[in-house]
Amino acid sequence: MPQSPTSVAAPTLGEVESSLRELDAAIIGHTKWLTEWNTRIICGIPVEDRYIAEGSHRESYFGRWYYAEHARFLHQHPSFVAIGERHRRVHNGMSTIAKKVNGGTPPALSIYRAFIDAEVSLSESVIALRDELYRLLLSFDYLTGALNRQAFFHLLELEYSRVIRLNEPGCVVFLDIDNFKQINDRYGHAAGDAALAAVASFVMGNMRLYDSVCRYGGEEFLICMPQTTSATAYAIIDRIREALSQKRIAIADNHEIQISASFGIATMSAAEALTDTLEHADNALYRAKADGRNRVGIWKPLP
Repeated sequence: MPQSPTSVAAPTLGEVESSLRELDAAIIGHTKWLTEWNTRIICGIPVEDRYIAEGSHRESYFGRWYYAEHARFLHQHPSFVAIGERHRRVHNGMSTIAKKVNGGTPPALSIYRAFIDAEVSLSESVIALRDELYRLLLSFDYLTGALNRQAFFHLLELEYSRVIRLNEPGCVVFLDIDNFKQINDRYGHAAGDAALAAVASFVMGNMRLYDSVCRYGGEEFLICMPQTTSATAYAIIDRIREALSQKRIAIADNHEIQISASFGIATMSAAEALTDTLEHADNALYRAKADGRNRVGIWKPLP
């Protein structure tokens, strides 16, 4: 997942779910590969070149998964990084043992133990990665696919620390769907849920890849925009606001509705606490709604 060099970004729900599915399939493939190899060793069947050849770790099912393209967050995860070298050691051990068996020489116990240790080490890394992916699944609001508050505020605090440390800009943005109660009252809560999911999907799909979106509560969302001035944030958010207001959203019973949203932007800085910045963004949102909704407000202290 491409991102700004020093920004903190989170994976999407879809990235975590697909990464978990692919990892589970790779684990099954590795188990099958290992079973076939063990069968040949135990039964004295000559081991095929594909288990012995240079680079066999890349050609195995697990290796094809590992060296494929993945979401950026996965490539940067410590457990994922550790898997590469540990998987290569397993295949080196397999190759050493297979060559001896093919030559009619049983491997020394120390060689076999080294292979088992490598396999255990690989399994530990794989389990650690899978456990982390399952934990990441709990970081999302499942209705909208946005981050939940706990996960988002952990990320936001890291971004705020970066702003202070490097004296670089960053913005937070509140989003509130206009007249959302009327959707629930007129069409029902299922329609309201559909509208929430559609708005979240649209906004997340049109933000930059290193921006993060949180469902703050009800029909309100919170956005973190790293390395962004208020002017740049305004240009991006106003473009999204305009496009959203023209989008027709399908809800229950084949109805389509148009939805608008109001936004409030505030800039993070070392001069004020993060809680104050959030309050300022909320005040900017309040002004945008008071001025007629479907607007973007920027926090500016009153004279």
